[in-house]
Amino acid sequence: MHLEYLYIQKNVCYLSEKKIEKETAYIAVRAKENRILTDNEVAQLPFLKTKEWPTRTKSCSRFISYLTTKNNNLNILDLGCGNGWFSNQLASVSPNHFVIGLDVNSLELEQATRVFKKKNLQFVYGDIFKIPHSFLEKFDIIVLNGVIQYFSDFDIVISTLQSFLKPNGEIHIIDSPFYEKEEIQNAKKRTRDYYTNLGFPEMANHYFHHTYPKISTYKILYKPKKSIYNLIFNRNDSPFLWIAIFKND
Repeated sequence: MHLEYLYIQKNVCYLSEKKIEKETAYIAVRAKENRILTDNEVAQLPFLKTKEWPTRTKSCSRFISYLTTKNNNLNILDLGCGNGWFSNQLASVSPNHFVIGLDVNSLELEQATRVFKKKNLQFVYGDIFKIPHSFLEKFDIIVLNGVIQYFSDFDIVISTLQSFLKPNGEIHIIDSPFYEKEEIQNAKKRTRDYYTNLGFPEMANHYFHHTYPKISTYKILYKPKKSIYNLIFNRNDSPFLWIAIFKND
């Protein structure tokens, strides 16, 4: 895939200019949460045994199994790739796929380029709302893994991403919470309380709570079961839906 970049710095390709202030705040929060991982730890992802990783391993494996049913030579976008662990998993499916990990956090992207070195994997800095022509009809599959809650307007995000799809392309949302309308106020309060307790109350303004009606017309590929059996024996499986959105949905 050929893209025109503004510049390349520390092996990260830049399609838009850095947002230093927002990036610095995000890194500070991650540090307070003890979520800054070493290169060695990132290289092991998602197979760490700590925190949420057993759960994310399950959802990752489920998506990789789905991807193996597809044709080769796919262009795949991992939107909000962070340190690149999921991009690496996607690129490992086939050397004939080409994966772009996209984010607006240069430090995590630099770590991704240090840790994951595959010929069919590239890490790119870019704001999707400032680079629409760069990605127009470029991708067969776009994945949002645990990131949709960082976008304020669900409909605008999906519309923008659909313009990035080739004919018959797909968007997948995994490991992200959605809420009933009556849950929103309590969810927002929990978010405010969480970031306030961390010492970064302003970060609550960058976390958004999307509702089930937003996804009611899209295909659900995985829905967690709420039976007693699953609560006891499948505690490490994802509690979140897997949503598939197609080019013309």
